[in-house]
Amino acid sequence: MARFDPFDATQAHDAWPLLRELRREGPVVPISERMHYVAHHAECREVLRDAESFSNASGFKAPGVVVPLEDRILGELDPPRHTAVRRVMVGALLPRVVHRVEPFVEATAAALLDAVPVPGSADLVPTFTVPLPNRVTVHLLGFPPGDAEALAAWAKELMESPFPATNRTSRGEGFAAAFPEFAGYIDDRIDRRVAELERGEETDDVLTRLLHLEVDGERLGRRQVRALVRNLITGGLTTTSQLLGNLIHEILTVPGLEEAVRRDEATLARAVEESLRLAPPVLFVPRGCVRGTSVGGCPIEPGERIVAGTASANRDERVFADPEVFDVDRPNADQHLTFGYGPHVCPGANLARTVARVGIAALLRRFPAGSLALAPGYELENVPTFFECGPARLPIETTGS
Repeated sequence: MARFDPFDATQAHDAWPLLRELRREGPVVPISERMHYVAHHAECREVLRDAESFSNASGFKAPGVVVPLEDRILGELDPPRHTAVRRVMVGALLPRVVHRVEPFVEATAAALLDAVPVPGSADLVPTFTVPLPNRVTVHLLGFPPGDAEALAAWAKELMESPFPATNRTSRGEGFAAAFPEFAGYIDDRIDRRVAELERGEETDDVLTRLLHLEVDGERLGRRQVRALVRNLITGGLTTTSQLLGNLIHEILTVPGLEEAVRRDEATLARAVEESLRLAPPVLFVPRGCVRGTSVGGCPIEPGERIVAGTASANRDERVFADPEVFDVDRPNADQHLTFGYGPHVCPGANLARTVARVGIAALLRRFPAGSLALAPGYELENVPTFFECGPARLPIETTGS
């Protein structure tokens, strides 16, 4: 039995050699008495699309942790509620909606980058990769722009706490008890929007769409709406922020990549996909087995847990040639499983790609070739969250005027 605990950040962040060994061992590898790791691409897709055998309910929670239905985020919901909720979130983030928000993304990115001193030094995580996606999320939700910084701080505190695994902190159990200020803010925004709607003041933003959403003829409860709003806010940090950070790090360290992405938008778009494949912001997707089945010839019994190792699947030698190499011209980079697969594909995938592409384009315009570099002696340090992959710091130095 493999000695690998994906819920341990000290193992998960440096597991690439081990994942390579797991893939050699087989498509599905037992890693504890009642937990299996899916290491191959095809079998990961099989698990992710099978919503009848595998449940989302446990999400990223530790074994035995149960979250009340009304407090579950999208990734902890099962059909039919998941289907209905995901539909409205997808509708709120349709390509045409994301396209309309591009000018806001571009203007926000430019303003953030204009504040970086030239010549000088800065850390691009707190000054760019975190605030950019966070401000976009706040804009889409229709929240006051001035609240973005506080929301980012609350989201960061939550994601780096024991809460994602345990549903509790020292302050209490559940979101409202563990993070009362964060929960209270969202509750207040919900109350304000409900009052506006009662007065006939319609607003086409994500919060309004969630409040109008009906499942089996009933509107979502306030706690469920609160959980989904929190999901959107933290998701910007989990996915888009790490994608931005990883891609900037790659542009500044992979030979020839900066020159290539400066060439044209198509190359930059391919670089986004290759970064998502090689350094996925989310490393795996856990599921709970609720119906006896088998994956890759391995029997999975009800009550057992399965970990869809999307990070391993993204480097599966059966699908990707030279999988450990960043290849901006890789023809099938977009076959990665970073955003999931099947009925649970991330509804914010298009938004994340757009924010990353527009944000990196703004970075390249702001800093001419050769004028931006990582600080001397910098060593990559991962964010302290067990399921995420991204730089905790990006200290850079700028030259020019």
